[in-house]
This record gives sequence, structure tokens and C-alpha cells, in this order.
Amino acid sequence: MMNSAKTATGKAKKGEVSVRLDSGNVKACFPRPYFPGEPHQVKRGTGISNIEGWEDKARLLKRRLQLEVEEGKLTNPDGTFNENRFREILVEQKLRPSLKVLENPTTSDGQLPPKPELSILEVWDMYCEYRKQGLRESNYESKWQGAYKNFLESAIEATKSQDAIKIRNWLIENRNSKDVKDLLSNLSKGYQSGMKNKLLSHNPFEGMAEEITSKGARRKNQNEVDTEGDDDAFNELKAYTWDEAQAILNFTKTIYPYWFNFLKFKFLTGVRTGEAVGLMWCDIEWNRERVLIRRTYDRETKKFYPLKNDKTYKGEEVRKFPMPKDGELWNLLKSTPQRESNEIVFKPRHGKIINSIGFFNVWKGRKATESTAPTRGIIPSLIEQGKLTQYLPPYNTRHTFITHAVFDLGIDEKIVSKWCGHKVEVSNKHYQDVAIFAERINPEVPQQQSEIDLLKQQLAEQQELINRLMENRDI
Repeated sequence: MMNSAKTATGKAKKGEVSVRLDSGNVKACFPRPYFPGEPHQVKRGTGISNIEGWEDKARLLKRRLQLEVEEGKLTNPDGTFNENRFREILVEQKLRPSLKVLENPTTSDGQLPPKPELSILEVWDMYCEYRKQGLRESNYESKWQGAYKNFLESAIEATKSQDAIKIRNWLIENRNSKDVKDLLSNLSKGYQSGMKNKLLSHNPFEGMAEEITSKGARRKNQNEVDTEGDDDAFNELKAYTWDEAQAILNFTKTIYPYWFNFLKFKFLTGVRTGEAVGLMWCDIEWNRERVLIRRTYDRETKKFYPLKNDKTYKGEEVRKFPMPKDGELWNLLKSTPQRESNEIVFKPRHGKIINSIGFFNVWKGRKATESTAPTRGIIPSLIEQGKLTQYLPPYNTRHTFITHAVFDLGIDEKIVSKWCGHKVEVSNKHYQDVAIFAERINPEVPQQQSEIDLLKQQLAEQQELINRLMENRDI
């Protein structure tokens, strides 16, 4: 009979190993009690591709890992996870190739055999582990082990090969070239690292990233190509007009009323999606007529993080957005059912926190599957009705607010940048002045002549007077 691992009380430890999709990848997730020496729950990639039929392999691996855990073979004496034993199991399950090195190996003709090569995904996972400590957890999970790894898995499955040129060509044809360039650059660095450590003999991706231009994918997958960048925040071509924004809100209020307040808040403030999801009632300062933006929520890790531009990564960065009493934003939040100070403002119909994928499906629409009904997308419906002319991703509610504030209402770009969290190339002293002034501006009314414009005008008049006095003195 097999001995189960015991706790200090003599009872069998609770929890089972699961092999499931996590951040888009098939991972083995282990119960915390078995590994007291690990600071976080142990999750490891399995080498199982996220394609049809992966569940059968996952079930077999789960049973094997559960036995190993209960026998204590995956726990080191110090309570940490036994990485070597885990790799051995993956090799035994034929999920990873064997990389055992023989003593003085030779072939029948006395020559050294070719060096066993790691697969592309193994090289990527190896390099990800190397870079992990220097990356934000949300970036590591959503981008490196999320989107980029999905790109590679899709390319390998589509080409049925490990050929670098085929992989590169497929990625360029089907994915956003900016992301592909970054992916290939880092993949090449991973191969270089493997060569340095004598795990690999050559780098098939060397120089590939430098050859890629910044043109978009020809057959792009919308949910993989869209990126949340602020580089073109003032680009009117990347924004809906304010009339179009009102059409979007009117349609949402009628067809998807439970998304209305969340979407309108995004349009009225220009916040990023994660910032809107992470807004809590303690962030609403009614007495000071302002909303504090001080955290973001990541759907991949299901955790809260400091703001994107918080260099300290300690939550010290806080943006203050004006909320004039009885204004549109004030009334919107007043109409939202209020809860405890530490609760989320925009609650979903089901669950405790909004799933941005659900919102994306409502925004873009979704075809029917075996388990789900089709979703009528907000934007495609309005394009069909002739009320919109183009599809823009949900992130571009941010661009819409910014361009509306700057070009329609005439609010100074520096003020808008302070509200929305852009980097402003000004001196620290001027930046502080802008921060103070930003709280006094009403973001809902046109600035016929802002205080900054008045100061500029006064300075110009004073300079003109000085010039005239100097001219008279010379005469």
C-alpha cells in the first residue's frame, strides 16, 4: 500500500494535482501544502499543446503526478519543488525529449553523435525562466507565457514542424509583425543562451527579427493582434468621434444594459480596461469631487497590480481624475449600486470581478460554439447600421476620450496626459504645477480659454510692453 504524504497532525494533505489550461497554456498546478518551501503555488508547463485532444494527455499526466506527489517524490527535503524529477516524468510520458548525456558517447564509426536539440517550446520556456525575475508577473504570464507562447504553439501546429524559417514565415503571415519581431528577437536570445550553456549547437533564428518591418499581419487574429499601446493616443484615426461614442453607448444601454456603466466610465475617463475593472469604492472621493486611479487588474493572473507607469511598483503612483458634482461622471457613479469601500465598483452579472474577455466578446461579437450561443457584437452591429465606419478594439475608448478632450473640448494635452497617465516631457517643477492644475479642470465642458492660455497671453503682452520700452530707450 502506498504511503500518503502526511501533515504535522498526521492527516493526509488535502488537494489534488490538476492539469489544466492556465493563461492559455496547459500547466500542471500543484496543491500548496505539499511544498511549504515554495512562496507561491507551483505551476509548471507540461509540453502538452493546446490543441484538440489535449485533455486525454492531461488526464494521464495528472494521475501520474498525483501518485508522485503523494509518495513525496516531487518534494525536496527543504520543502521546495523537485524540478529534476518533474522533468524526468515529462520525458517518461513522452512530453519532452530525453536529453541524457552518455559517458564518452560515440557512433559505430568512432565519431561523436550530433548534440540532442531542445524543441522550440523548450528553448522558449528555458529563456522565460531566465527572464522571469526581471519581469512584472502580469507581463510574464500574459505576454511571455501567454500570447507569445500561444503564437509559437499555433505556428508549430500549423506548419507541423520545428523548422525556423517555416515558423517565422507563418508568424509574419498570421500575427502582428511588431509582436513577432519582439518574439523572434527574444527567441534568438534564448538559443544564444542555450549555446553558451552547451545545450544547443546553433541558433536557427539568428538575425530573423532584424529583417521584419512594422507592417500589420495580413490574416491577423483580432484578439491576438490588438495591443494596448499609448504611443498614438492623440491619433484621431484611432478614435471614435464623440457622436459615435454616444451611438455605442445608446446601443449598449438598449441591448447590453449590464455593461453600460462600465463602458461609459471608460469613455468618460479614458482609463485602461484593467484600471476600470480594478476600481473600488474607496477610490471615489465624493467630498473632494474626484476619482483616484491607483491599481489595475490582470485577467491572466487574476491579481491587482500598481499602475502601468509606476516605476516603484509599490503602488505609489496615483492619478486623480476630476468628478464635478452633478456632472456626467458624478451622476454615473451615483447611479451605480454602492457597496463596501473595499469592493469593486463595476460588478459583473456573475462572479466577483469583470472578465475582460466577456466584455471583448460583447464588443466584437462571437460566433456560436457547441457550448455557447452567438453574441451580437456592439461594433459590428453599428457598422451594419451605418452608424460606425470602422472597427476599433475596446482599448480605444481611451483614445476616444483623449482626442475628444483635446480636439473637441480644447483641454491642454499636458492636463489630459496627467489624467490618463501618459509620460509628459516637462520639468519636474512644471509637472507638479500641471498636476495641481489638472484637478481644477472640468473634463466635461469646453475650455473656452483655459488658465494656461490666459497666462500665456499675459506673458506675451508683458514681453511686448518690454520690447516697446527698450525701443523708446534706444531712441
